[in-house]
Amino acid sequence: MKYLSALLVIVLFLCDVSAQQEQFDGCALPEYADDPNVECGYLEVPENRSNPNGRIIKLAYLVLKARSSNPKPDPIVYLQGGPGGATLTMADYWRSNNLRYDRDFVLIDQRGTGFSGAVCTDLSQKLVEVVGMDVPPEKEFETLWNAVSYCKLEMDRIGLDQAGYNSRENAADLDDLRKALGYEKWNLFGGSYGSRLALTYMRDFPERTRSSIMTGMFPPHVDLYGNFISNFRRSLEKVFEACADDQECNADYPQLRKQYFQILKDLHKNPVSFQFQGKSFTLNPQDMLLLTHQMLYAKSTIGQIPAFTMGVKNQEERVLRSAVNQFSGRARVINIAMNWSVQAYEELPFTEVTNFQKGLEPYPEYAPGPAFFRVDNEIQKKWHSFRAEAIENEPVKSDIPSLIGNGNFDPITPPSNARATLKHLSNAFYVEFPNDGHSTYGSCLFGIIEQFLENPSRKPNSGCVNRTSGIRWR
Repeated sequence: MKYLSALLVIVLFLCDVSAQQEQFDGCALPEYADDPNVECGYLEVPENRSNPNGRIIKLAYLVLKARSSNPKPDPIVYLQGGPGGATLTMADYWRSNNLRYDRDFVLIDQRGTGFSGAVCTDLSQKLVEVVGMDVPPEKEFETLWNAVSYCKLEMDRIGLDQAGYNSRENAADLDDLRKALGYEKWNLFGGSYGSRLALTYMRDFPERTRSSIMTGMFPPHVDLYGNFISNFRRSLEKVFEACADDQECNADYPQLRKQYFQILKDLHKNPVSFQFQGKSFTLNPQDMLLLTHQMLYAKSTIGQIPAFTMGVKNQEERVLRSAVNQFSGRARVINIAMNWSVQAYEELPFTEVTNFQKGLEPYPEYAPGPAFFRVDNEIQKKWHSFRAEAIENEPVKSDIPSLIGNGNFDPITPPSNARATLKHLSNAFYVEFPNDGHSTYGSCLFGIIEQFLENPSRKPNSGCVNRTSGIRWR
């Protein structure tokens, strides 16, 4: 599903989100409350700026002050992916990052996520449970809807205005935070959906943006669902080719591509059952495709795909449990309710519900497609009736200095998305990471970012991408 895109950013850091609904008066993270190098609190904003009589909501933020005694005036503000990804749970990760050395590093839980009024935080667990059922493709929508429809009633009960949960409102929240913190301009840093949010902010508040750093590009004018299978196929075929070209991988897993699709075909008749977290989990073809798709998000898990393939064939429960556990961990960091609210607002108006199926037709070996992606739009259609105007489907044109990074193996926001974005940014630099997936985070990227921030008008040295390690096959 799209909630696992951005992903995940999505969001690839498996944070403990169990306490996200708990709120504190001054600081959402009490362990930071007395830290003199941290500023934290809540920002009050309208839930829907088009409705002056609507609710006021509170958004949790945290500022990691620059470690330097002479910091630069323009901070970095981090834009989480998803949509629906929590941000403050990553505070410890960014606390020690060198990007914080001479600039403040600003974190905010976007509306409806983390400590900013998250609802239905158990939805991701329900989704994992549905994945574990042996649900035939034609029953996926009905089964999923029965598991999640209670959340609509909960949002209605608390008076949540779903028309207010979209990128335009998120961008306005960011600018309200900028003003509240007293910054004149700042540097945007977003990955996956965070890149969509960065582009929206650049469009709506260009005079307040010094520069923009974006990875895993998800621009507003791409067709996620129509291109979903072709993007997935491109990425997975690259894995098959890379394994075949690696002497050791090819020796351990000969004819990996042929093996993969034979195993997938066998699962149609004979799904594999095993125990996961004390319950029976049945792996069918759409589940194998889903877990494979998620493995393509990071270099470390790309290397596990051959072993996972044979683990399915040989019904190795340890391998299968590990794959499901990775998927479950990634799903937990996304607020699914907010993901669907945003997507229904600004993706659904510009795509047909049948686009996913049309995209699958040229590649029948990938049928029925990864679990749930096939019904994502159907869920969104029932989630709410609010739809964005045409501007949310148009490319963002800007001369703001921008740095774009993308992983070569990215299955959800491929390099073609980056190229589609670059056409409309007149002052942008592009770096491609040859062995990475959706996530490109690491010392190489951060070093390039440091150079870029020092002088956004000068192309940074990206030679480190050619020195990074290759895929480690498991």
